Amino acid sequence: MRRIAGAPALPLAVLFALNLVDELDRVAFGVLSPEIRTDFGLTDAGIVGIGAAAGVTSLLAALPLGVLADRVHRVRLAAGGAFTWAGATVLTALSPTVLVLALARTLAGTGRIVNEPVHASLLSDYYPPAAHPRVFALHRVANPLGLASAVLVGVLGAVLDWRTVFVALAVPTLLVLPLLLRLPEPVRGSSGVTVPGVTPVAVAAPVLGVGAARRRLASTRTLRRVWVALPVLGVAVITLPQLVSLYFERVHGYGPTGRGVVTALSGVGITLGLAVGQRAGTRSLAQGRADRLGTVVGLSVVAVGLGLGAMVLAPSAATAAGCYLVAGIGVGAYQPAFFTLTCLVAPPALRGQAFAYSILLLGVGGLLSPLLAVLGSRAGYPAALGLLAGTLVVGGLALLRTAATVQADALLAAPVPPAPVPPAAVPSVP
Repeated sequence: MRRIAGAPALPLAVLFALNLVDELDRVAFGVLSPEIRTDFGLTDAGIVGIGAAAGVTSLLAALPLGVLADRVHRVRLAAGGAFTWAGATVLTALSPTVLVLALARTLAGTGRIVNEPVHASLLSDYYPPAAHPRVFALHRVANPLGLASAVLVGVLGAVLDWRTVFVALAVPTLLVLPLLLRLPEPVRGSSGVTVPGVTPVAVAAPVLGVGAARRRLASTRTLRRVWVALPVLGVAVITLPQLVSLYFERVHGYGPTGRGVVTALSGVGITLGLAVGQRAGTRSLAQGRADRLGTVVGLSVVAVGLGLGAMVLAPSAATAAGCYLVAGIGVGAYQPAFFTLTCLVAPPALRGQAFAYSILLLGVGGLLSPLLAVLGSRAGYPAALGLLAGTLVVGGLALLRTAATVQADALLAAPVPPAPVPPAAVPSVP
């Protein structure tokens, strides 16, 4: 099988496949939200609230999952998450009440959230640092490809009952699971860190308690600056697919197929953005300018906000869909740089928790996201999405500040090889 930077491509291929199939459930709930809303007799705010509550609850599970990712067999942990979201997808289809539906969505989100800290931690050890922008971009391209499935979901939703659609979407995950369980568990920190003067090595690190790990990560200036911005971004992350789906239904009269096409179009934008972000990240590392990763992250998030702002001001549905594509480019461009940046500044033994804290802080911001649905139902979805656009621009500008601290923090996080034993200390053999 083809290799990536000298390492086998199989781990990336399997984790990519899992990242792809987990999108099917999330995309289906977004595209079919109006049909699910009608079936259960909910309001717009009610169906968005279920998605938001489930999303926030699952994000709160990120920290314990991140701690586990730094301590246990990560491949098995990833498999447990995949099995959980597959089962929850079926439970969604079988839900007899709103309470069971909310429980199913929470379990599905918790299963999927395993991917964030665990997949990132695994990939950082399977592949050398110089390849991280490319590896993370290839892994994350599964997300826009999953969005492309929105067209199929929309068509199926137009001809089949939404419950039947969810049952069918659980099957691909169960087919990928056996391949995942065959992957080896990599040594933590085996890829090292690419910074001038540091040789990549695998260094054993003591297991820190949760409090000590948090203090070590919080002492990193780059992470502190990222963490300040993430709650602002979390307002958007939790409910954007549902809000956009409701926006095109209410404002432009789109049915399931039309909403699916718009969602798929944003996936095209994300794919283009991933290519841009990967190229910028790889070039930054090759030139020894890791600080530029922070610039790429910040400008990309600003672009998302500007794209959404232009969408709500667009004079036609076609123009609005085009602006959503532009926002998708920003969503894609920030991801390779963000994951590479986090791997650089977080010690290898704490990367799972570093990613988990990022997810947790997104969840804190997500607590406010149901207010956008209320605003949308009362003041109109253009007003809600306009507010969302503004928060993204503010968050992106805050993230630009990370460029000033990346290089220094990467040096502090780099594993240092053990000092060689002086010749005089080695006993002579008679």
